[in-house]
Amino acid sequence: MATDGELFRIFPVFLVIDISASMEGEPIDAVNAALPSIKQEMIENPTVGQIARVSVVTFAETGRVMLPLSDLAFAEMPHVSIEGGTNFAAAFRVARQAIETAVGELPKGTPIYRPVIFFMSDGEHISEEDWRPALTSLRDTSWKFAPEIVTFGFGKADEKTLRKIATRFAFLAKNGNPAQQVREIINAIVHSIQTTSTSFHDPGQDGGLHIEADSKLFTRLPPLEI
Repeated sequence: MATDGELFRIFPVFLVIDISASMEGEPIDAVNAALPSIKQEMIENPTVGQIARVSVVTFAETGRVMLPLSDLAFAEMPHVSIEGGTNFAAAFRVARQAIETAVGELPKGTPIYRPVIFFMSDGEHISEEDWRPALTSLRDTSWKFAPEIVTFGFGKADEKTLRKIATRFAFLAKNGNPAQQVREIINAIVHSIQTTSTSFHDPGQDGGLHIEADSKLFTRLPPLEI
């Protein structure tokens, strides 16, 4: 346990989830059914629960923070609902604000690992607003808390867009119906959080982001410039 005045280094994780109209029905039901598995991992694996903090951000025409960065042992995963059209720019703006707010609310001097965003969408940006400036701001390397962005697409998600959003890791679900693909994506995210958190405690590992995405279930896509 930490002694008085000692602060654990934390691993900030932000789930950025598409809740636009195309997610209606089984896909959004699958999201709500699968989200508790992330909380369960924190409870069952003390190593992960000690280091990982999770936030849930949703987006459609606008973005919102459904769960601020939290120790899930003491928080409830939100229930998300369909809202409307798809605006990726709104997602990126709110994600940056969520990171800024979360870091600002940590106890002074809390050390953190590089934040990671897991971005999940089944469709394409349809707003007239150009999403690229908001993404450029989110990925700005001069910003101290610029996150790693991992994209997971399924359904009618556009490969090129997923590749442009991701910093290093982009994936497209291969098989099954959308609900099954959602479950596989959340499962991959859970395992990635677990493996990455564990690596921070293991001097024999590099302590960087580890992605658990089965090649039988996902096609890995090479990143593209914005």
